Amino acid sequence: MIHEDVAEIVLGLAMEKASPVLAEVRVESSSRRELAVKSGQVSSLTSSKDAGMNVRIVLPTGIGFAAANRVSTSEGADLVRRALKLAKSGKRKDRVEMSSEPAVKTSWEVRQRKPLADLSTEDRLKFLADIDSSVMKSGVKVQGRYYELSDYETTSYFANSEGSRIKSFLPRVVLNASLLVSSKGETEQSLREYGASGGWEKAEEWNLEKALTDEVKMLKKMIDHGKALKPGKYDLVCGPEVAGIAAHESCGHPMEGDRILGREMSQAGKSFVQPDMLGQRIGSEYATVIDDPTVSGSYGYYAYDAEGVRARPRYLYKNGILNEFLHNRETASRLGLHSNGSSRSERYVREPIVRMANTFVAPGDFEEDEIFGSVKEGVLMKSFTEWNIDDKRYNQKYVSREAYFIKDGELAGPARKCVLEITTPGFWGAIDATSKKVEYDSAECGKGDPIQAAPVFTGGPMLRLRGVNLK
Repeated sequence: MIHEDVAEIVLGLAMEKASPVLAEVRVESSSRRELAVKSGQVSSLTSSKDAGMNVRIVLPTGIGFAAANRVSTSEGADLVRRALKLAKSGKRKDRVEMSSEPAVKTSWEVRQRKPLADLSTEDRLKFLADIDSSVMKSGVKVQGRYYELSDYETTSYFANSEGSRIKSFLPRVVLNASLLVSSKGETEQSLREYGASGGWEKAEEWNLEKALTDEVKMLKKMIDHGKALKPGKYDLVCGPEVAGIAAHESCGHPMEGDRILGREMSQAGKSFVQPDMLGQRIGSEYATVIDDPTVSGSYGYYAYDAEGVRARPRYLYKNGILNEFLHNRETASRLGLHSNGSSRSERYVREPIVRMANTFVAPGDFEEDEIFGSVKEGVLMKSFTEWNIDDKRYNQKYVSREAYFIKDGELAGPARKCVLEITTPGFWGAIDATSKKVEYDSAECGKGDPIQAAPVFTGGPMLRLRGVNLK
């Protein structure tokens, strides 16, 4: 149940107590179910409900945010007092302003063909048991098996002093799988996440019995037949998973407005990107990276952000050019722009900050056989087992989980733990072809202090990089 009347009363109190640049109130309720199975045995089973509210007050001196896990007018009055005190004590050197955005009155929801709340515990147990049975029948020695299935439904009501009123309903389902394969005295581990917005039909679409069985077979193949790569310069074909992590880490994060303007400096580092760099070249004409919250069914889906701004695709790198930063209303205002709907919060107890949603490399016009066809000697890095990137999002490293040699345009045998170390301009500048089909992976993006985990998609087509150093 969402107490819209309480939100309206509390918003009125916030507007009475001061003359804020902006006042916002959000009330939220959610239900969550979690089931974990380890080595065929149930290790945890939980079901919970939560409800709460927050108040954010923006003054010229600062921004105050306060939240509580109770919804009442008396609690709301206390939140107003606390948020106002924080906003007044901010003493910011530069006047705090928010970009001018239209007031919105609407409601939105993600529909479920098979409502998550209707699924029984027995149904969930059978779902995981069938996956585990298929994995165990693969003929592979799987020493460690852990599956965690979660689903949750969140209803929210947002109101601000400018007249916006937005009600939303967002269901999500997610499965995390950890699989440890051993062969010939060695081990390889796979961590996989599958997530979506929608009902139980989304989990059924993943076809996990096949997907995870194929995964353990692949891990064994890498151990048994994988060969080391001789260090040198090669052409590299990145699969959608590798393209996606590069898009997220070396495009999405450095293009966040708060990181560029210095807010993130003490928490997660800065960005190599400066405010005056829009329009500069970062990569080849094939380097287009989009962040789009409106991808249907995506794990990072939303129709309006946490500040009531309508979501839309953001072209961060466009044909190799730094094109657009991710902005909330505060960072947009500082650069004389409008917000592009990039404000998100994990839940009502966390302050909304600039976040990615679904970040991916745009597709091109190459067929997959064309991507490989002109490669005389190279590597296909299909998935990664490790990645690292520095605080400025400039120097980075990717280590393959599944990789194959390419000889004269054809895939050859498995290549084990190939390593790409490269700069952000080096990566995006080396691309000379992208395939037609985009594929997505689910992930949780961590940011903020206290840290917030945001559901996201990463993804892309196949990318071909010419002449990069591998080892």
